[in-house]
Amino acid sequence: MSLSSPDFFCHTRRSAVLSVLVCLMVASAPLATAADSKSDDDAAPGAPRLLPSDTLVYVRLDSADDLREQLDKTSIGKMIDDPKMRPFADQFYATARDLFDEISDRVGVNLDELLAIPHGQVAFAIHPVKPLDEDEKPELQARENEDQTALEQRRERQKRRELYSFGGTLIIDADDNIDQLMSIIQRFEEQVLQGGYVRRIREIDSTEVTRLLPGRGGQQPIEFFERDGTLVIGVGNSTAQDVLNHWLDKSDEPTLADSAKFGTIMSRCIGAEETRPQLTFFVDPHAIIDRVIKRSGSLTAGFIWPVIQDLGANRIGGIGGSSFSGGDVFEGIAHYHIKIDPPRDGVLGVLRPETGDTTPPNWVPDSVAGYTSINWDFEKAYENVGKVIDKLQQRTDALQELVEAPVEKRLGVKLREDLLQNMTGRLVRVTWMEQPIRFNSGVNALAIEMKDPIKTKSNLAQIRDRIPNQMKVDSISGHVVYRLRGPGDNFPKNMRRPEPSFMVLGKWLIYADSTQFMEKAALADAGNLPRLVQLPEYDLVASELGGKLDGEAPFLLSFIDGAQGIRVIYDLAKDENSRNMIRRAGENNIVARKFSELLDQNELPPFSEFEKYFAPTGFFGYDEPDGIHFGFFTLRAEPLDD
Repeated sequence: MSLSSPDFFCHTRRSAVLSVLVCLMVASAPLATAADSKSDDDAAPGAPRLLPSDTLVYVRLDSADDLREQLDKTSIGKMIDDPKMRPFADQFYATARDLFDEISDRVGVNLDELLAIPHGQVAFAIHPVKPLDEDEKPELQARENEDQTALEQRRERQKRRELYSFGGTLIIDADDNIDQLMSIIQRFEEQVLQGGYVRRIREIDSTEVTRLLPGRGGQQPIEFFERDGTLVIGVGNSTAQDVLNHWLDKSDEPTLADSAKFGTIMSRCIGAEETRPQLTFFVDPHAIIDRVIKRSGSLTAGFIWPVIQDLGANRIGGIGGSSFSGGDVFEGIAHYHIKIDPPRDGVLGVLRPETGDTTPPNWVPDSVAGYTSINWDFEKAYENVGKVIDKLQQRTDALQELVEAPVEKRLGVKLREDLLQNMTGRLVRVTWMEQPIRFNSGVNALAIEMKDPIKTKSNLAQIRDRIPNQMKVDSISGHVVYRLRGPGDNFPKNMRRPEPSFMVLGKWLIYADSTQFMEKAALADAGNLPRLVQLPEYDLVASELGGKLDGEAPFLLSFIDGAQGIRVIYDLAKDENSRNMIRRAGENNIVARKFSELLDQNELPPFSEFEKYFAPTGFFGYDEPDGIHFGFFTLRAEPLDD
């Protein structure tokens, strides 16, 4: 299929609509599939074999072509191909294309062409860079009325910034569309040269590497080359050259693929999946922070940061993730792993996940949009926070003075004895949508399971006696509710008015800012409303969870009703007050104006036409000796077509 063919552009537009709608509709499934790289001998190797071993941030899409193909097979892809939805989707893409046309002349391609450019792998990385050779480095010039001492100080600061600077590399396999991509690079090069850069060419094995060298100190060189349909562009000295030398097996320097840290983390991100991941990422947060702090040369770099590292921060090995398509059952699957070297003390002492019950309590109604259960040793985590503060401040029992004493003086309760030691270690978070739908309709309820709920009730009554002007007593369905003072009379009338309050239901201390939700929780607890634990969709997610845990016991489990999140956006798009807000925003914002026009010109189909395309999502986490592992999966809304 050629780049100029109508069928190709039809396919590209459909994929573009999918991509944009996935973002706007908060579709939680990782849209990915396993893919084989190009088999040509001249094709670029996988990005890990081209990037430096000390890469700090890495993101790679295995195949842009396969991603487009998979987008068409997703539930959202089927939704957009639905005759009832297609007119709105086409208009949506036309709006996006009109917006892009305002910059297409500067880029050199239109939106269709831009989205069609990538074919194979697309990878991006941030990493340290090598210093420029002395004969290529611009001399730092003295400023007007600057003495020699000040000039030397600036030179010293620049040396430190160069020593700990960051570079970047972008790899795009454009295949037959490389000419369109190079036209964009040519326009970019012209703008850079106008900014004072100087163009140089270096040839390596018949491939020209264009080098754009800075004309003044403090700027990074830019390099790029094209080989066999793949563009490599880098910011920093020798970035593109090093990639080419690795490609040609002309370099002995280690690559990211040789990094034991990277290999260990990515091997844990495969999970139980049989296919290769389509999207992978890796981040080394400790190395990034270490470099930023040393680059600053601040007091933190000299005194505070070394202490934090001694407390265990350097044992955070990195974070990685992979995403897959899920076949017949799953729309998408993702795995994330945080590598943590033992022992978990010092700063890492706050990471205290524990296994335990994750079943939704009876008070959680089936109408919730999301449910999360976490088991954690909060008392031990709190103690370790105190140890870290004591170490940093060179004192003992800092939390007693900074936190516990003020709380006891103000509220009359002891934080450790009355709260932390009374907690079972289980925390539940629930999201629920209060009607009528408004921009702030989302209600977040937090609940802590208590060992002694009678003591908890006594503590709440004691707090109320201390702050009678800020906490009032009420009741819901026979349960005592302690209401906090809400917003004043100037609160916007078209927004949901928060009503913060506490209530004890059974063993649970619940906080929410919605009276409606508290009423639902009380009714569900009494058995007068359907409960989440009885919902077939929850049961389906929970049953599929076992196959993803790989025999591990979770400390975290989440259930997300994808259709409810879409329902909020749908209702807001239908609401006249919301549309008026978008129209007003469109007076000064072209994106808001185009979106407003899109809504005015197209009647949304009934919500039932959307709802059937969104299935529940599950999220879980379990602890391991070498780190913490998380998994994410979305079920298919409908079985695949035969």
